[in-house]
Amino acid sequence: MEALATLAKVRFDLLFRDLDTIVRAYNEGSKRALEMFGPDIPFGGPRWASISYGHINCLGAELRFPEDSEVAHVPVYASLKEGVKALGKDIDFTRAGMFPFYLDLWERLKKAFPKLQIPFGSFGVEGPVTTAWLLRGHDFFMDIYDDPPLAREYLRLVTDSVIKYRRCLARVNGEPDEAFPSAYIADDGAAMIPPSLWPEFAFPFLDRYYASLTSGPRGIHIEDLRTDHLHFLDELRIADYDPSVSPKLTPAMILKHCHVPFTWRLNEGDLAGFTVEQTVRWVEDAAAQGSPAIHTGVWRNNCTPQSAENIRAFIRTATDIQRRLKKPSSA
Repeated sequence: MEALATLAKVRFDLLFRDLDTIVRAYNEGSKRALEMFGPDIPFGGPRWASISYGHINCLGAELRFPEDSEVAHVPVYASLKEGVKALGKDIDFTRAGMFPFYLDLWERLKKAFPKLQIPFGSFGVEGPVTTAWLLRGHDFFMDIYDDPPLAREYLRLVTDSVIKYRRCLARVNGEPDEAFPSAYIADDGAAMIPPSLWPEFAFPFLDRYYASLTSGPRGIHIEDLRTDHLHFLDELRIADYDPSVSPKLTPAMILKHCHVPFTWRLNEGDLAGFTVEQTVRWVEDAAAQGSPAIHTGVWRNNCTPQSAENIRAFIRTATDIQRRLKKPSSA
């Protein structure tokens, strides 16, 4: 939807909260996307632009919508003690923050597109460490040194709140809120915890999140890990790892330091500046390093004819390599 809004030339901040903008972005943007990218590139929607801060907004963090920009948030806890006290209270997420607004927007969106199945989403939740950081601000990364026991208690309460919010989203969508078939989370903030402190301030809370929701596959999106972090993914029994933007890693490094299946990403910002030849080389290099899978996308920054050519080259090259890898050896 973010790309469709760009193609439809609508103000981006309105895509987060204005029904008419969402409808226009989907209807006009879809036509232009088909013309530019062709039928083989799927686009999502209709929905409002993704908000990762739904959970923290329900806990009191204000959301701000700068003109033609991404949504921002304001940290809410001035101290660990304040956070622990607040998180100890029961809360009905569906009545808190902007959740009621988005429930209403969802109902109006479904009426605007009665023939489409539109789940409630895009008012999301981040992983335990990222959520702890978002609620407390940058001081959280000093808290773990200044008061480790209270920081662990704070993280435990944050994790339990994340779990409750995930269950709330499942209930809103009419899905079972216990024993999820699988569980996925994004926790980029965990990469800011040094590997030496992961056993105390990251691993237990990620494991608690998964164990509380599923006995099935565990997936994670986490950017900017280092090689010394990677063995923890094995210990967490991660079945699907998205390193996304991780400049300190390469596919070869990931394969050397853990056994977790992963997908290597061609960042959309890089794709926007590539030539077709550079795109082909990127795919070939990812395959040569042993990447199990690759992906890229269409975002606000690469809705251009050049990016469309690059994406076609991306698919064409990857498909050809996969075909050759599957071809029986003549030896």
